[in-house]
Amino acid sequence: MFLLHQFQNRRAAQAFSDYLNSIGIRNKLEHGDFDYALFIAQEEQQAQAQVELDLFLQHPNNPKYLSASWQAGEVSADNNHFAFAASNLAGNFISHAGIITHSVFALCLVIYLLIVSGLFQPIPSVLAFFTHLPFDYTQSWRFITPAFLHFSALHIIFNLLWWWELAGMVEKQQGKVRLLLLFVFSGVAANLAQYFLVSPYFGGLSGVVYGLVGYCWLFGKLNKNSKVQLPNSYFIFLLAWLAFGFVDLLPMNVANYAHLVGLLAGLLLAFVMPKEQQ
Repeated sequence: MFLLHQFQNRRAAQAFSDYLNSIGIRNKLEHGDFDYALFIAQEEQQAQAQVELDLFLQHPNNPKYLSASWQAGEVSADNNHFAFAASNLAGNFISHAGIITHSVFALCLVIYLLIVSGLFQPIPSVLAFFTHLPFDYTQSWRFITPAFLHFSALHIIFNLLWWWELAGMVEKQQGKVRLLLLFVFSGVAANLAQYFLVSPYFGGLSGVVYGLVGYCWLFGKLNKNSKVQLPNSYFIFLLAWLAFGFVDLLPMNVANYAHLVGLLAGLLLAFVMPKEQQ
């Protein structure tokens, strides 16, 4: 099968899929993290499917597409993906990601609960970054462990939601090794930048999150058929969030240089690893 198109709207995707089936073009519709991907089963039907797609995109409200959905019984069927996800929240949460994503999620949450309960002092602590040069390389875990420290509810909610979404996608589609590489490379780069440009007193997963943002966005641009994607609208929103941090418009203190360097690290990894790992 080959990817024909990625739709943002479920109804449009289903209508076109039903229409293709009605004219004998076998296809499969798959729901991704941000879109609905339409695959054509037979290569010899690719050219015809592309012609039909161009016509559909020009006139999506043509009655023949609605008619095809009625004949398929799809209009009356309630197959809404989001309704299913809402009723199976725990299952959806688990199935979206793998062991690495869930482990980091759980570790960040446990450490945050210990911090707010007063049982753990994050800075200084064994998890905080080095406070002075030269670095003590016998404690090299400090290069990455500040990523597990969070200091407010908004801080950890923002980071963990994006971590679960993007890290889960990478882990499921490209494996644990690729995700671990992204985590360590972007995390260490972000932490070093924050240390040298600001101070040693910081924490949070957001450097890694921005690494994933850059990686998923550029990787999707370089590999159109990959399921690792980040829509332009999400990317622009997160760039705006980054910019707001630099001009102090956010309702919390943020490690701006960690965000920026994490983003650049993710873009670099997407560029040097342009092929999907099977």
